[in-house]
Amino acid sequence: MVFSLFNRKSEVYIEKSLNKYKQILQDDINSVIRTRCNGRVYTSDIEYLNNREVLFRCPIDKYDIIRFDNQSIIEVDFVSCSGLYTTELLITEKIIEDNVLYYKGEIRAPIEKNNRRKNYRLPVVLDLNYTILPRERIEYSGNTLDISVDGMLMETCENIYQSKNIKIKIDIDGKTHDIKSTIIKKRTNFRNGKYLYNLKFDKLSKRHKNEISRFIFDNKNTHSTKPMENTTPEK
Repeated sequence: MVFSLFNRKSEVYIEKSLNKYKQILQDDINSVIRTRCNGRVYTSDIEYLNNREVLFRCPIDKYDIIRFDNQSIIEVDFVSCSGLYTTELLITEKIIEDNVLYYKGEIRAPIEKNNRRKNYRLPVVLDLNYTILPRERIEYSGNTLDISVDGMLMETCENIYQSKNIKIKIDIDGKTHDIKSTIIKKRTNFRNGKYLYNLKFDKLSKRHKNEISRFIFDNKNTHSTKPMENTTPEK
């Protein structure tokens, strides 16, 4: 009887935490999942989160895949623009599609929000242009999906493979910023087939940092969980 009561209470706590945080995690296209195996932490992409069911790419350590036993319980973090959310997953299925290995898991513990990221990422859609360094021969177009004082998540149709260094030209609050950036992560947006690039700003001037920080602060309390529309003023 005590064990049964404990299970019912656990289910209630899980459902309450899902109701509180599920939409945040579903709406953040930049969310990733951190898993732990043999004392090490691995990061991989979330394919979808639907109620208590999570599908994520198998983590890879260099060229070796990380294997989780079926019906095993693992501790995970959902890393979102708004913070880290810790829970446990019961591994229920292994799926292989197009030579890519995925794991399906069921949330088996309440989701708990932990420490916030170092710098807040504002979900916002802003148009931008960029060139590939060092040659800068062609200008390509793209847009942001989020931005912080340290970097941004960029979406574009182009598959960048020639270099990890690009220069961004972006209009923020009516001011044009030319920012050299380094690609630190690349993946495909499975919703539309475009490419997503996590960018780190290189040697951003204090003035640019202050202006971006002010833009983020001014919009932080007004944005919803969905990205804002382009805020570039009309000319």
